[in-house]
Amino acid sequence: MRALAVVASLTLALSGPAWSQAKGGAKPAPTPPGETVRYMTIFGELMGALPSDAIWRETRQGNRVVSAVLDLCHSVTPASNRKDRFVVTLKPEGGKLVGTGQSEPDGVPITVSLTRKQSGDTYSLDGTITRDGKPQQVGATDLSDMSEAEFKDQQSSEDEIITTPASFSEVSPVSVAVRVSRDGFADLVKSLRGQGVRVDYASLVQSCADLRSGQQMVRIETAPDRSAALVAKLAAMPGVTAAGWTTGSYGIERAVRVGAAAWTDGGALKADALAQRLGAAVGTALHAKPVSAQWDDVTRELTLKLERPDQAARGLDLTEAIEITLLVGPEKPGPSENLVIWIGDSSVEATDKTAGAQLAFTSGYQGNDEESAAIETDALMAALARDLQGQIWNAETSGWK
Repeated sequence: MRALAVVASLTLALSGPAWSQAKGGAKPAPTPPGETVRYMTIFGELMGALPSDAIWRETRQGNRVVSAVLDLCHSVTPASNRKDRFVVTLKPEGGKLVGTGQSEPDGVPITVSLTRKQSGDTYSLDGTITRDGKPQQVGATDLSDMSEAEFKDQQSSEDEIITTPASFSEVSPVSVAVRVSRDGFADLVKSLRGQGVRVDYASLVQSCADLRSGQQMVRIETAPDRSAALVAKLAAMPGVTAAGWTTGSYGIERAVRVGAAAWTDGGALKADALAQRLGAAVGTALHAKPVSAQWDDVTRELTLKLERPDQAARGLDLTEAIEITLLVGPEKPGPSENLVIWIGDSSVEATDKTAGAQLAFTSGYQGNDEESAAIETDALMAALARDLQGQIWNAETSGWK
């Protein structure tokens, strides 16, 4: 039997009481006079080699434990990201705390038989957990208890979904999120097929927090001008409790606002003309020659490729290949008089484009001076604002200037 590492400061992302069943279980009854409720959090191998985290809630009369609840979430195999969870109420029986239950969502029968011991201010658990008829010897030592208030303070809040943002200054225009119940999850995700979106796979895999709350937050990327319609569709689907926008890789502090009239026609973006203008402006700012411009069909991100002579490795006539991603969309959900150009990821790589045999490189230049100077964001934003008669964001006033 291997002892557990216990992390007293474990933060559990729960949207409701951890001991409730995932499908809307009731809260525990109020504690009768003379009884106290204490919590312990356990992180480690309570299920043998299966990664797990657990919450132990016990009710005491004086120093005597009259009942306990074990809420345990674990991976189904040592290398799997798929989780299963059970919540078992335990009663004293023959010097042990015992109980039975069934896991969710796998529906596996569970039997728990544990001995609880106290040594000074710490506690230990020892016994067996039988899952699907297979007993597993388990144990945890050096456990510290806490009050319900202390336990609640450890819980982290859910990721925020902004359902009706006034603008895209606080959320990412390309990042849509929806919180949906377990019963509505599969149908909602299937409905996204063919809708011009990309889904974050990690958000489709249930975490322990998802199993405990009974809800799951699905993260989606789509073009800013399509996001409002997508949010409205998702909000109307069964089981959805929130749909809107969330934070992502694009921030307003790296953006330029321009008038929409010059770059739209009947509400549609003049994509070719804008790409050409942006390529020229970026090329001027970076002292580089535009090579290509490609719009992403899903997110409407624009990837610009440029080239310029390499200045770091002298005398070799090498070339710097620059790639930078821009996102173009309305200033706010729905119709807008302005467009915003967000600056995204960028990269600079040395290449050899000389005639004849060429050099291949194992990695790019690692020096911070040249690397940071390669894509100077402030100078790039200033150049875009100047060339397109736009504005940049003022962080001090939280407005455009």
